[in-house]
Amino acid sequence: MKKLLFVLLFAGCMDDGKGPEDDLDILDDSKADSQRKPTDHGAIDFDVKATSAITDAAKFHAWTFELSNDARITATTSYAVKGQRRTDTVLYLYKEGPSGWGSYIARNDDFNSTPYSQVKKDLGAGRYRVLVKGHDADTRGKFGLTVGCDGSGCAPAATCLFGFTYSDIPGNPALDVINRVKVTAANLHQFSAADQAKLVRAVQQSSHTDVTTPLEALSRVDEGEVNITFVNEPAARRMFMAYEYGAGDNSYGAIFERRGDDMVSKIHDGDLEACTVKRETCLLPADWLEMRTDTASFARTATKTVTAAAQLNTLETQQALGAFRDSFDDVTSVTDGLSRIDGGKLGVHAYRHLATGRELTVVEYGAGDTSIGAIYYSGSTTRAGSINDLFIEACTFFAN
Repeated sequence: MKKLLFVLLFAGCMDDGKGPEDDLDILDDSKADSQRKPTDHGAIDFDVKATSAITDAAKFHAWTFELSNDARITATTSYAVKGQRRTDTVLYLYKEGPSGWGSYIARNDDFNSTPYSQVKKDLGAGRYRVLVKGHDADTRGKFGLTVGCDGSGCAPAATCLFGFTYSDIPGNPALDVINRVKVTAANLHQFSAADQAKLVRAVQQSSHTDVTTPLEALSRVDEGEVNITFVNEPAARRMFMAYEYGAGDNSYGAIFERRGDDMVSKIHDGDLEACTVKRETCLLPADWLEMRTDTASFARTATKTVTAAAQLNTLETQQALGAFRDSFDDVTSVTDGLSRIDGGKLGVHAYRHLATGRELTVVEYGAGDTSIGAIYYSGSTTRAGSINDLFIEACTFFAN
């Protein structure tokens, strides 16, 4: 009997014969089909099976879900169609942070003596990604994925990017608070005319609808000061300015896009109202250098170097003037703009985003040995993003 027990225990500790997992290329950013760049299926509904297939072209598949509070999730792979040959899957779970998905927080290979996978985990509020791949490099086949959820966090989160209240912003995992300043009558002159105009509009969101000047607005609020919080959304590569103040010991104000003057939310008695922005993911890369070299995502279809205004058509002239004015707001003509930039050379480039087929026009120049410019939707002066010191910001080209 003891001998039999030993044999059973030894057998339970033996290797299952599958060998190590293949395709562990988590850190390979260059591959279009990798754990860093999987086929993105978007949001998955709780308790509703999603189906897909591991193929030669798509070996990595990802879905996202959000929790508004604490919850226990159970993510399970299974058959896509009853009776199919089983597909040997490996399941990964990630939590989104300020700089992206990072390393996985949970992983499972075989579950319940099958080649399918399951992850059970208690999680807090945030955005999560479930990724499915094959165990071996040559694994191919259909599979299903179901994510179950139990707890208060399963309820939908706020549709507004910033949350439900002004106080939600600092703890919002999708946002970075990068700076805070106070505006008073003493330092008002340090702010641009555009920022002062936003201050007036923010104060008008309380009972002080009649204020017309920045000084008058400051004189109406508690302590004569307005708090400005600069908020960055890394995944969308865009920035906002929240103007908040006390009015009768209650919190009021407004949130604006950093570039431009669009008001995207009101702050009323601490609550966020009339919010027009939701969480987004920018389809443009982090910087202009990456866009030029990421041939898996972008194809350059045309390019020219402009040294004279006559080389531009009417639309390109308007695009160039818009880009010039990011650095020189008093530019009056293309000739004037060319005279101010490095080498007097302006690059005009046409790109196609391969996944969506969207055509883009990039107008870029050097200003003090760094890249500045604008990325437009082709055939228009509407911006998909801006190039500032090489980095791409103010994105409007989103995944959803």
